[in-house]
Amino acid sequence: MDATMAAEARERVTKWIEETRQLFTLLPELLASETHVSERVNAAQKEIEKIKKEVEDLRKENHQLRVEKDDIAQAMGQIAAKLGIAPRKSPFERTPGGDHAGKPGEQAKPAEPPKAAEHPKT
Repeated sequence: MDATMAAEARERVTKWIEETRQLFTLLPELLASETHVSERVNAAQKEIEKIKKEVEDLRKENHQLRVEKDDIAQAMGQIAAKLGIAPRKSPFERTPGGDHAGKPGEQAKPAEPPKAAEHPKT
């Protein structure tokens, strides 16, 4: 190895040593950051599990409520059949001409004709 090659090698080694020192000064900061990120990941995973459980509980509750709704609808249909009333499919369904009957079995009263406006006599 001649003198120029040795000088270049020495310069490269010196440069590597300096870069290594800089990396070692950054290492504690990187490790602290990694620990912080790890803690956040663990907290997020716990939150995800909690939310998954809540969603599953809500799905079960929703299913139970739908079953109860169907049971109530069936019971109401049976009651309506005993009373001779045709049940609606939806509480929001409207009959032609509106839904003005008061009690079941009662006919809606025909509307009274409007009265003529009375004028005072002069």
